[in-house]
Amino acid sequence: MAALLACYMGMIVVSVWAAPIQEFFAGKKTIANTWIASDASPSTIKIVLFLLIVVLIASKADIAIGRDSSVIAPLEIILYAVITGILISATVFGYLPAATQMNIIAQTHFVHFLKDFYTIWLIAPIVLIVFVASRKRG
Repeated sequence: MAALLACYMGMIVVSVWAAPIQEFFAGKKTIANTWIASDASPSTIKIVLFLLIVVLIASKADIAIGRDSSVIAPLEIILYAVITGILISATVFGYLPAATQMNIIAQTHFVHFLKDFYTIWLIAPIVLIVFVASRKRG
């Protein structure tokens, strides 16, 4: 659950901070009289920032699921893990340049699902959370 929430937080941080960080690494913006001139691509900065946020938040958060002893608890954990993995993969794939995405899609049979159904991957965790919460209350 922590990694799932970290994914959403990472997407928000990337949408706000990717451009200023790109400007810093391009030497267009200074921080405390410091600037760096590199040719880091915007997609690299987005992917690194996203994964950094996910790892930092998921490793530090103390959010647990499936503490009940029901038969469905292991299934919930597996579903959260699968959905989180798909969401991370789809988000990282979305940050890649369009040409790279097309090359990857042309070489595989299933990766296009990450791009084609991205909205579903964003909504699926919310549906799962609502379903699990309503099942536990009922």
